[in-house]
Amino acid sequence: MTLEGKLERKLLWSDAQGYEQARRDAVWNGRKPPRRPAGILLAEDAADVAAAVRLARERGLQVSVRAGGHSTSAAGVREGALLVDVSRLASIDVEARARTAVVGPGAIGRDLDLTLDPLGLFFPHGHCSTVAVGGFLLGGGLGWNWRAYGPGCGLVRAVDVVTADGEVVRADESQNRDLYWAARGAGPGFFGVVTAFHLEMQPKPAVIKAAAHNYPLAARGELLGWLHEIRHEMAPTVDQALCVTQHVTHSPDGPTMLLGTVAFADSEREADDALALFANAPLREKAIWGDDGTTVGSVQHLTGVDDLYPAGLRYAHDNIMSSAAASALVPALDAALTSLPTPRSHINWQNLAGVPELPDMAFSLLGDTLIEVVAVGDDPSQDAQLQAWVTDHARQLEPVAVGSQIGADSMASRGLGPDAYFSADALSRLGPLRDRWDPDRRFVSFLLGETPSDSGIR
Repeated sequence: MTLEGKLERKLLWSDAQGYEQARRDAVWNGRKPPRRPAGILLAEDAADVAAAVRLARERGLQVSVRAGGHSTSAAGVREGALLVDVSRLASIDVEARARTAVVGPGAIGRDLDLTLDPLGLFFPHGHCSTVAVGGFLLGGGLGWNWRAYGPGCGLVRAVDVVTADGEVVRADESQNRDLYWAARGAGPGFFGVVTAFHLEMQPKPAVIKAAAHNYPLAARGELLGWLHEIRHEMAPTVDQALCVTQHVTHSPDGPTMLLGTVAFADSEREADDALALFANAPLREKAIWGDDGTTVGSVQHLTGVDDLYPAGLRYAHDNIMSSAAASALVPALDAALTSLPTPRSHINWQNLAGVPELPDMAFSLLGDTLIEVVAVGDDPSQDAQLQAWVTDHARQLEPVAVGSQIGADSMASRGLGPDAYFSADALSRLGPLRDRWDPDRRFVSFLLGETPSDSGIR
């Protein structure tokens, strides 16, 4: 039987019934790119993936991959490539005593929680519950409680990978170590298809407690300056994010600043102590309202991030990481804070300071603060305007940036190169590894060369 025959009805060429729906389904963003893959494989197991890669080699096609499709630029949907959709590889096989799990790239955070919670286990998956582990872990994995555990990719103990030859190999510390190194952080530049992640689980925190304080935008200088000042004082078990938004806070008078904090603790007392820094903030009296702490049973109940990112709306997204002083960082952000183009558009300020030392892996670049600039709309006629707003304000932040987080499409937005995402040492290693593992460039790499004027995203 031919390779194409083995794939049966799972393989949709561009003229096949169901192709267009599969192409659109591969993109979570309401803005769908005009890029048309030569075909789309709806893979059901690793054997399907391996057969697809061999078929692409026979036909001289490049291969692209999507798991959850949350890339706002749809980096996995490439013109003329064979798109391998691994979203159906979503199994979660847990060995509770060993605190390990084998997880498919299509498994989403919500399903991880539902599986791990009854076992008293936890994994720092994406803050948005519908993000799949594939792209999340390949790009680093800055998820729930990651300041305590380190990025999720640091908890990857092995990967099963389909290589450019169409072979399935295991990569870990004892075999194919260079491939394992790259799988932990190379993101869209990874030269293989991960069909399973072997993960180290963590004990589920005994107490998860969330607090929220809503501040007027007029207090932005004081609040952002204070958050920057205390970035190293926050307990490592605290997730902190400030969101400047109108939609989530339901403010009738324009955007406000929602300061959300979540403590992952061994006891109520420990959680309260960790959150006291925010309950006793020096500008607490300026808050419009506040909740100093509510205990939740699981991160499944922390729905604020999902409220920010419902599927089907039209998103433009960029980010910078910064280690600049507040005196430089806050003024550079002011123009964006005061010009949100739609009620759902928002800016996130997240503390990255105080994480454990990174192991030797491709994920290698962090700043103290992550700033995300996100435009959200529902009208296609606004797409160009919203993209321009994101790109322009991200560029205004470049003088205070040390780089960008790989999952938020800075390359597509601003035409950045890979040096924005990796340390100089890591970047110098990635190229030779690609030459070794994928000399014919079977796998697409970073989405480069698209700007708001020529990307064609619509």
